[in-house]
Amino acid sequence: MHNFAIGVILVQRRLLVPSLASIGYEPGFAVRTNASLIRVRTFQNGSLTSTFETRPRNLNRFWRSQWARDLPVLANELHTVELEGETNSEFEGELLFRNGQQQNAVLTGLVPLRAPGFKFSPILHQAHYNVLFDQFETSVAFANLAGEGDPPAHPNKLQVEFRNLKADVLVVTEIEIGYNSTYLLPVRGLAQIHGTPVDRGLSLRIRGGSSQFAIFTVFQNHSSGALGIEHSLPPMYFTEAPFNPELRPRFQKAAFGDLRS
Repeated sequence: MHNFAIGVILVQRRLLVPSLASIGYEPGFAVRTNASLIRVRTFQNGSLTSTFETRPRNLNRFWRSQWARDLPVLANELHTVELEGETNSEFEGELLFRNGQQQNAVLTGLVPLRAPGFKFSPILHQAHYNVLFDQFETSVAFANLAGEGDPPAHPNKLQVEFRNLKADVLVVTEIEIGYNSTYLLPVRGLAQIHGTPVDRGLSLRIRGGSSQFAIFTVFQNHSSGALGIEHSLPPMYFTEAPFNPELRPRFQKAAFGDLRS
């Protein structure tokens, strides 16, 4: 998830903070940083609507109600955190979520900010942690950032394959998500729409898109109200193929060769 410019200058990176407003949670973040400035941008319906800046202290914890208090809350909004002057190349931030009863956290890295017009490669995501009992809802949360220039003209489409636990493909569908936004895919609900049984377990393979993504799996227990968050590492952490000129074509063909844009 880390990219570097020539020399020792870091490519600008951001912490992507998704909205969980649709399931009743306020987002926040915590960072311990040597940066000279913390900047939080809020995108609503794909457009930049708010910018908040503050001088950091040793430990910094902020909530959406602090950095965008005058904006009405939208379910699809996306927040990005920049740390101006941060020198730690392995920096991670803590995402926070709270409602009136509890607070949850997950540690995650920052993603590189791409220049306007950058051509994004499609993503490959295996959503294999799914809790599908009646009292639970599992959602795949996509925080995606295309940047602050004009958004791409073409749709931001993802192909979703539902598979059983033997990896047999049960159904293939598409979702279209807005740029610079948060999208929650309800696994149980989408499976039921397409007549896919959930009582024997499911995994999802998700491919495509044309944004910079941070992807999280969110579990909500409707009986207790408890929330759990998981994020898996992308394929680059498990295979050298994307970086090996000899293996890259085989990897791309195996991962995306049958993907229709």
